[in-house]
Amino acid sequence: MDNGDLDSGSGSGSGSGMKKKQKLNDPVDDKHEAVVDSSRQEEKEDEEVVEKRRYRSMAKVAIGNLINPTLENSTITDMVHIVCPTFSLDTCKLQNAILELYREGKDKIKKLLKEAGGKLTLSCEWMVLGDWKWTSEDIVGPILHQDFMVISVYVADEDFKMRKWILAYHPHSPEDMKAKGVYLDSFKNVVKDYEIESKVSTLLVPNNVDLGLDGWIEERGECQINPNVLLIYCCSDVFRLMVDDLYKDIRMSWLMDLVRILLGWESDGRLYPTHWTHTLHKLQTAVDMEAKDVFEDDKYDYYDYPCDEEWVRIRTFCKLAGCIYKVAKELFDGEYPTANVYFHLLVELKVMLKDEIKNGDGEYFLSKGKEILERFDKYWSDMFLVLATASVLDPRFKMKYLDFYCSKNSDDEGSKAKTVLDYLRSLYSRYAASDISPLPERAVEPTPRCIFYMFEDEVDEEEEDEEKKPNGYGEFAFFQEYLKSEGCSREFPESSELDSYFKQPVLEWSKDLDALDWWRKESSKYPILSRVARDVLSIPVSRGTSNRAYVADKRECPEFIVALEGELLNAMMCGESWPATLIWPSRY
Repeated sequence: MDNGDLDSGSGSGSGSGMKKKQKLNDPVDDKHEAVVDSSRQEEKEDEEVVEKRRYRSMAKVAIGNLINPTLENSTITDMVHIVCPTFSLDTCKLQNAILELYREGKDKIKKLLKEAGGKLTLSCEWMVLGDWKWTSEDIVGPILHQDFMVISVYVADEDFKMRKWILAYHPHSPEDMKAKGVYLDSFKNVVKDYEIESKVSTLLVPNNVDLGLDGWIEERGECQINPNVLLIYCCSDVFRLMVDDLYKDIRMSWLMDLVRILLGWESDGRLYPTHWTHTLHKLQTAVDMEAKDVFEDDKYDYYDYPCDEEWVRIRTFCKLAGCIYKVAKELFDGEYPTANVYFHLLVELKVMLKDEIKNGDGEYFLSKGKEILERFDKYWSDMFLVLATASVLDPRFKMKYLDFYCSKNSDDEGSKAKTVLDYLRSLYSRYAASDISPLPERAVEPTPRCIFYMFEDEVDEEEEDEEKKPNGYGEFAFFQEYLKSEGCSREFPESSELDSYFKQPVLEWSKDLDALDWWRKESSKYPILSRVARDVLSIPVSRGTSNRAYVADKRECPEFIVALEGELLNAMMCGESWPATLIWPSRY
């Protein structure tokens, strides 16, 4: 019994103890499981956060370096594997991260543009997969698009620094691109999307197509600062068209093939060079060799080479295109040119072309000279007011250069100086009458030059040796004559900032003067006029600088975007042009 009692008691006690222990442990187990579940949830959430951060970082790399985000085996994967060897790239998540970054960046760009103190210029450009005779067969991978409409915005900020950002990069079919309304619709969509209608004062457009913009400009009517939207025609475009006028006879007669064989000139796979300066260099080399009778050598006996009439065409091209190049290299082979540098350089081109026609001989040479001069005169007439106004706002010129130019012309241009001055006074009055507050006073210490680079292959000229910078002013006879002139005795009653500006002597000529930076430093002295100067001088007169200004046809798009869906390629091309330090403070 004792044993039984003992066993019974022991059993009873043991059971009671176990139950008691179990009761004591129950809440502990529940808490432990809750902690484990919570930890697992946190780990899962942490993994999601880490993954999201990782894909955002990869998206920034893809946008910043224009890497195709649809390829699984790409540079991005290689970079991530250095940190996380087991990582497996999900291209869909990467593309979503790119679109998310784009939407965030777009909101910030929209806010910047709406709050910008200066006026905006919009430009349109037709980009293509490849120029003439460069076919899709040369591209590896799927091709979804071959033609694109690009809308960009230009603005000078409160520090008088130039900015250019892409606002839309949309694919279109070749048929759509030829439709008259495609440019107008593209402008309208961007203006509405970014809510900047009251901010746009100028449109930079191609020279050789009817864009159908006149009706839209008239509908907008008067705005606070500028009574009308100004149409600005691209200067590098008109140079290209003038060169093409000279080149078409050479191209159609297959002369380039003869010259290519004579010079041992290797083709890059295209029938024609992509830059007209390359064509000019090769043809000039052939002309120089022909003048030295190099082709009389026995080794050329088995070559076909141009006849006398064809040599006339080649020499005509080199002579007249050479005049264009002398001015083009001053405009484009360096820092991005503000609007004030165009007027006097285009005057020089006009003078050179007239002299060539006056002193030239031969029916063919004279006909080609008159043909390109006619095209130039049309551009000059359309752009005179804008370019002359910008020249007057250059402290090296003021009214002096314009007065000098007009005094040398007995035609209608002789009276245009007064028209320009009246326009500038009217423009100044509208700014003065507006409720724009004066610019804050700014330090006059040296600051980085007010330049920007329009394309990825352009480099900072300040890093190059001085002797590499173009300087052809010594060859410009009209400009040298101007420098020796005394100027006019025009009276300016000092009743406004504009009159005060005119009464001060012009600055001594210096080719490297940064006019925008000069106005930034003088903004406290000319609080209203400096705003006028900032908006006028920042008007882009050409879309291209550096070698991009010499493209013989439409500019080419990056190859990889032809395989992307429209929304994704727009996000990448826009995002790549936006300021990374502002939109995404950490690029990586």
